[in-house]
Amino acid sequence: MIGGSDGVAGLAGSSLVGNDGIVRSGMFSLRGQKCAVVVLADCDDATQWSQMNSFGLAEGAYMITCGPSGDTLASAVQTKQSAGIDSYAMKIMFGDWLYWYDDANGLTRLVSPNGFVGGCLSNLSPQQSSLNKPLNGVVGSQKTGLVSSGQSSAYSSVELQTLFGAGIDVVCNPAPGGDYWAVRCGHNSSSNALVASDAYTRMTNFIAQTLAAGMGIYVGTVINTTLLSNVRATLLGFLSNLLGQGILGSVDGSTPYAVVCDASNNPQSRTALGYVQADVQIRYQGINEKFIVNLQGGQGVSVSSASNANGL
Repeated sequence: MIGGSDGVAGLAGSSLVGNDGIVRSGMFSLRGQKCAVVVLADCDDATQWSQMNSFGLAEGAYMITCGPSGDTLASAVQTKQSAGIDSYAMKIMFGDWLYWYDDANGLTRLVSPNGFVGGCLSNLSPQQSSLNKPLNGVVGSQKTGLVSSGQSSAYSSVELQTLFGAGIDVVCNPAPGGDYWAVRCGHNSSSNALVASDAYTRMTNFIAQTLAAGMGIYVGTVINTTLLSNVRATLLGFLSNLLGQGILGSVDGSTPYAVVCDASNNPQSRTALGYVQADVQIRYQGINEKFIVNLQGGQGVSVSSASNANGL
């Protein structure tokens, strides 16, 4: 995280982004550091989002940003559209800033949701989403208010759908699992439903960076059957480990990956020029975002023994 130690940015938004020169500053000082999640503390300047998104795409980092304090739904949607951000590399939080109690100084502070969301994601394995994960330390928000204030204004379904439809996430209370503070959508800013989950961004970046770092041992070696076999074995071993750890999986128990690295995708016309290619297919696990329970109730309902086999 770049910014002040108390959660309030010590620099202006443009200074937090910094310069990508000979002496790098701000965000650009993180180049080559292999950061998985990047938060510019309390940076809510939409004019910087384009640079942040480009940095995230180039570095394989998940950029977390937010709207200004006390933002409105209409303004948030318009700001995102004007900024032209529609990317799996950036997560945009709604500008409903959060209150947290600072034990060290005995103060209740108002900060952006960025730090809480970044901390949540950083503590999750890459196949997980921030959706519905409890956030400790939050004692209120601008919309909901503090418990001591007596204010209580939960988000309506229409308000949430407006934000989610625009590719904007929010921290609120209650969450699907109960009365606690949590990220409510678990999406990045992409409008493509197949890549919109936090998990897609984290998994793609994690696998890409791991392969980039781990497969370099084969550069400079002689291209022959042994090399192609070793490359395939290394990739399959890595993916098998992910499967064993639960980072990869499938609903039906089938293997969610495949690797091709042989003569079929490495013809002599390409290997003669020094190219070796491995084709890897990986199916990520989905996130339960829309839980449907079909209920049939009434005095006339006929319950079959098969559907009640587990006593439920």
